[in-house]
Amino acid sequence: MNYLELLTTNLYNFIPVFLRVSIILFFIPYIGSRTVPLVFRFFLALAVSLAVMPYLTMKEQNFFLSLFNAIIFGLSFGIMIRIIVAAVEIASHWMSLQIGFAVANIFNPQFGELMGPITLFYEMFTIALFFSLDLHLTLVELIIKSFDYPTKFFLVGNIIEFSYLMFPLAVKLSAAVLLVQVLMNIGLGFLSRIMPQANVFFVGFPLLLATGIAVMWLSIPLFTMVLSKAFLNLKEALAGLLR
Repeated sequence: MNYLELLTTNLYNFIPVFLRVSIILFFIPYIGSRTVPLVFRFFLALAVSLAVMPYLTMKEQNFFLSLFNAIIFGLSFGIMIRIIVAAVEIASHWMSLQIGFAVANIFNPQFGELMGPITLFYEMFTIALFFSLDLHLTLVELIIKSFDYPTKFFLVGNIIEFSYLMFPLAVKLSAAVLLVQVLMNIGLGFLSRIMPQANVFFVGFPLLLATGIAVMWLSIPLFTMVLSKAFLNLKEALAGLLR
């Protein structure tokens, strides 16, 4: 297929597609990061847009309405993906505070802020799980299907309803580490009352650190299961935007 001819003859149809794809890619983990060069993101959005163009059933409508529709759907898809990533970051930050890694911060260029090593680890883990579950292919499929539906103005309600899952999901992801660390702190508190002369801080800090890392490692299967279910719920929620 001659993509140059397709692009020149359907320029007004291509611009909304490119805009929608660009907005979604901006919110996808890692791809939308500041560490990824802007030129790469531009050509990636251009390549995806050209790849899906032959499969779209473009409806005749106003050009500005098409742009508005692209922005609405693109932001809706992107924000719902970002909600899952935010839940992972909240959970990992809570775990960092309990384990004692909160002071060991690393500059994260993706958001321009400081981030703990545990948060960075779980963020990379989430990105790997996102692509291993083929959610990027689901996004391409939903992008194609979204052009079969008219413009919607009530997607904010869907986003708000889905955002309610952010903090419960963060609690589920960090529950194992938080529970063990709270029990350890309670035990150290009893120890300090029973033996006031003991320096609990020098005993407790390495103990909390070692226990937290061990529980975090052992709870990776549970973390994967909960996050996988969250991504499946995300897939259904994104499909629900088109109903």
